[in-house]
Amino acid sequence: MSAFEELGLMPELIRGVEEMEWLLPTPVQSESVPLILGGGDVMVAAETGSGKTGAFALPVLQLVHETLTERQSKGGASAPNSAALNGPPQCQLSTHDKDSLFAVSNGGLRCEATVKGWVGGRATGGAFSGKVYYEVTCESVGLCRVGWATRAASYEIGKDRRSFGYGSTGKKSHGGSFEDYGTPFGKGDIVGCLADFTQSPAIVRFTVNGQDKGMAFSLPEHMKGRSNALFPAVCLKAATASVNFGDQPLKHLPHGYAALSKAPAEALTTVAYEEEAEADGSSSSGCSPTALILEPSRDLAQQVHDVISDMRKHLNAPTIRNALIVGGTDPRASKAQLQGGVHIVTGTSGRIKDLVESGKLSLSSVKYFILDEADRLLDTGNQDLILNLFSRFPKAGTGTARLQVMMFSATLHSDEVKDIAKRICHQPILIDLKGKEAVPEAVDHVLVPVDPMEDRSWLQSHPPVPTDNAHKYDHTGPNVDSAENWSQAVKKLKPRVLQRLIDAHKMEQCLVFCRTNFDCDNLEAFFNALGGGQRWAGRKESGKENPYSCVVLAGARSTDERREALQAFKEGAVRFLICTDVAARGLDISGLPYVVNVTLPDRAEDYIHRVGRVGRAEKLGLAISLVSKVPEKVWYCKQKGYKPWMDPKRKDAGTHDQGGHTIWYDEQQLLKDIEQRLRHPVLAVNADMSLPQSIAARVAGQPGSGQAYGQDKMGTVSKEALKHLETIKPAMDRLSHLEHLAQGFYFRRCKYAKR
Repeated sequence: MSAFEELGLMPELIRGVEEMEWLLPTPVQSESVPLILGGGDVMVAAETGSGKTGAFALPVLQLVHETLTERQSKGGASAPNSAALNGPPQCQLSTHDKDSLFAVSNGGLRCEATVKGWVGGRATGGAFSGKVYYEVTCESVGLCRVGWATRAASYEIGKDRRSFGYGSTGKKSHGGSFEDYGTPFGKGDIVGCLADFTQSPAIVRFTVNGQDKGMAFSLPEHMKGRSNALFPAVCLKAATASVNFGDQPLKHLPHGYAALSKAPAEALTTVAYEEEAEADGSSSSGCSPTALILEPSRDLAQQVHDVISDMRKHLNAPTIRNALIVGGTDPRASKAQLQGGVHIVTGTSGRIKDLVESGKLSLSSVKYFILDEADRLLDTGNQDLILNLFSRFPKAGTGTARLQVMMFSATLHSDEVKDIAKRICHQPILIDLKGKEAVPEAVDHVLVPVDPMEDRSWLQSHPPVPTDNAHKYDHTGPNVDSAENWSQAVKKLKPRVLQRLIDAHKMEQCLVFCRTNFDCDNLEAFFNALGGGQRWAGRKESGKENPYSCVVLAGARSTDERREALQAFKEGAVRFLICTDVAARGLDISGLPYVVNVTLPDRAEDYIHRVGRVGRAEKLGLAISLVSKVPEKVWYCKQKGYKPWMDPKRKDAGTHDQGGHTIWYDEQQLLKDIEQRLRHPVLAVNADMSLPQSIAARVAGQPGSGQAYGQDKMGTVSKEALKHLETIKPAMDRLSHLEHLAQGFYFRRCKYAKR
């Protein structure tokens, strides 16, 4: 049995793994795959480059395939499009008229709340005349409150004057007033909710296991007619309950009352089903996938989509269809992908939100919800969107019918991540392989001090170094001694230092991080000037002839430009990929030897993500940071869509306390934060850009070891050695078994000899 088989993966997927040349499961895959296949919620924290994509892509593919197979065996279609409507539905709990964390099952007859606070919802049908009844069964410990409410009421029953409730503590509630009533109830009890509109005023009463607890409320005179219809309402606090509106036999239907769903049509009002469907994105025209994977960037979504596309080809009968839904592309293309029906959707937040709200993407069949790079998703302000999506999923099934939530990232330790996990995960298992302090072990870290007071090469004029216009209105020059002048000098000096660094290390391939899109544009222009003035434009035959050939991967570029840039870099058509932090998460570039930080990131955690592009799959990598000795004034604009750096006004170039859009950047302090995160100082390179002696000695290793950046830590034969070990593993297992038998035979002989 292979190592991947031991994880529980099906043979078809293992063949796909072999084609991808994934020889052995990584630790995160070994830990995560069995738990995901087992049906539990998981939160996975592992260092970058550890194989997280495979850790969720493989089991999700298998689970989706098993789900579709089960549907077929029951006579259902495997196509993921929403089922056609067969007339109006029976009364059920609404999937829209509720709190986001109030989970409602498919069919709308079961509800659940895993949070500690009160959450609730209402049914799709209400009454305004006659005598009607429904039942609620408490299925777990926890607190439950049931009753009636108008559609304008609070979801927490009894907190306003539009709802009437009865709680498991034995109190009735209305208008925020809680009074003793009846008896407490709990797990296993059936609470009957009665509304009698034949009396004047109308009355509300409750039963527990068939025992009438008497009148609870008389309705105010103004609460009459269809516009004030009362809808069944339930709110829960860490509890689970089921409802019965009369489509199934009621346990304790009182004499003279009608089951709500069986009451005369003239006594009822129903929320239009079309309104419900549109509200939760489940209209009949909308595609409803089985799995939804949310990514923080288009590039990472593309990468995950490609892995799933490669793997799904090995799964047949039924065939799995997947789609990539990202911004920066023609929305019509996204809609066209969904029209044919898909089972797995990988996408970015903005485009997913648009399609859900337009009804083109339904969430009514989603069973698997994956947040990849969860901390980055939350950093970019997606908490409300995640909760909104979560509120639309069917969540109250049991066992394998439950919604399964998976959160993956290099770090899951922030308050934002912990908060969202409490709200959307159900008793998640935390897989924390390296912990909060994890850093890539195969990466060396060095810095290049950049001091414009000592290094006057910033005064060179050819080729020119474009800057970001932050000092357009400041007095600068070779003889000016001011903070603004030294800041401008750093902006001119860093590209020249980078050029010397590239030449000294004869870099064939390097990922270069800049702080902003505009900084990327400026560095690209400088590199192009060094290489003869031409921008690389897809000419693969000539890209590497330029020692400074480069492309840009940044948010301001179109999706097509970014895909072309990444592909060119991966294929070796250009030497340098200049990028912002959009490329710092999850991008997998095999054998990348160098990462250079032209500017340090705002946070030490982002540094870890950046340098994690090297040192992947046990290959050595070098992370180099250009660290300014003086503070630098940089753009920091919070006004969405405004780009003052293009043509700044005087006020724009001021700092925030002056009403402008700049801040002062202190890389010396940022360096201290990074060193604290790494738990060791970052050594400076020598004056000739060579590595410090301690690092150079470690890289060289023993004579003949062949270690170098971009190569395996174990030497260049490590991949072949692992493949050989995999080949002989069955024989080794057999030899181990024979040795065990032989030793057992020997000890038994010794035992009998002593007798």
